[in-house]
Amino acid sequence: MSRPVRIAVAQYEPHVGELDGNLTQAVRWAAAAATQGADLIVLPELASSGYVFSDADEAQRCAEDPDEGPTVRALRDVCAAHGCHIVAGLNERDGDCRHNSAILVGPAGRLATYRKLHLYYDEQSWFQPGVELPIVDLPFGRVGIIICYDLWFPEPVRALALAGAEVIAVPTNWVASFKRTVWDDRGYCQGDYVAMATAAQNGVVMACADRIGVERAVTFIGASIIVGADGWPVAGPASKADEELLIAEIDLDSVDRARQRTPRNHLLSDRRPDAYRASAGRAAPVTRAHA
Repeated sequence: MSRPVRIAVAQYEPHVGELDGNLTQAVRWAAAAATQGADLIVLPELASSGYVFSDADEAQRCAEDPDEGPTVRALRDVCAAHGCHIVAGLNERDGDCRHNSAILVGPAGRLATYRKLHLYYDEQSWFQPGVELPIVDLPFGRVGIIICYDLWFPEPVRALALAGAEVIAVPTNWVASFKRTVWDDRGYCQGDYVAMATAAQNGVVMACADRIGVERAVTFIGASIIVGADGWPVAGPASKADEELLIAEIDLDSVDRARQRTPRNHLLSDRRPDAYRASAGRAAPVTRAHA
C-alpha cells in the first residue's frame, strides 16, 4: 500500500439524556479503535446526547459547545494519546438554537464541525439545518462529513468528491421506522446499499457508523459498514443489534484508480453538467401499425 489508512467505525448504543454515560462510551470505543491502530475513527450520530428527545427543553439540556464541551475535550485527549482523528456526532449548542452536528477532532482539538443539512422527521423540531460542507486535509488524506439522511441526497457527496474528498465519514442513526423492509436476507439495510452506490458513483471511501438499541419506541438497526472507493464493502455490514467495532485498512491510492473507470472514462471528468437539464415538452406521438 502506498497510502494506507486504517479506518474504524464503532457501533454501540448511546442513551438519550445520559451525557456522562455517553461520554464514557465514546471514549471507550474511540480508545479501543485507536489501540488497534486506527487513523480515523467514526462514532454514531448524536453520540453525545442520544437521539429521541421528549421536547425542546430536553434537547437543549443535552446540547454542548463544539469547542470546549466535554465531548471535544475527551476525544482530543484520545487523539493526543494515540495520534488519531475522530469524527463523532454531537448535539451542538449554538446560542439559542441547536444543530445535529459532527465534529472532527485531532490531537490539537476540534478541526471542523459539520451541521447536518437534511433533517429527518422530528429532528426538524429540535435542530436548525446547516449550510455548508467542510472538508479537511488530514495527514493521510482529505476527509468530508455527512450525517445519516444526507446520504439519500446525491449532491453532498458529489460536492465533496469534486472538492477532493477521498473519505466520507458518516455518523448515522438509521431507524426501522417508515421502512417496508429493514434488512434483507443478507443482513444489509438500505443505507448500506446507498453507501455502496454513493462510493461507486463518486470514487470515495464511505465509513458509516450506526447505532443500535431501542430508545423511546424507536428501533435503531445497526448494519454499520465501511465501503471501498470501488463501491464494495471492505468491512461489515455489522450485526443488527450488537455492539461491534469494524476496522479496515485501505490504500487511498485506490480512490484515483476507482475514479478512472476505464482508460478513457473518469467518474468526475466525464460529468456533463451543461447537459443536465430536463426538457419540458410534449412526448412524440405514438404511431400504431394497422392490422
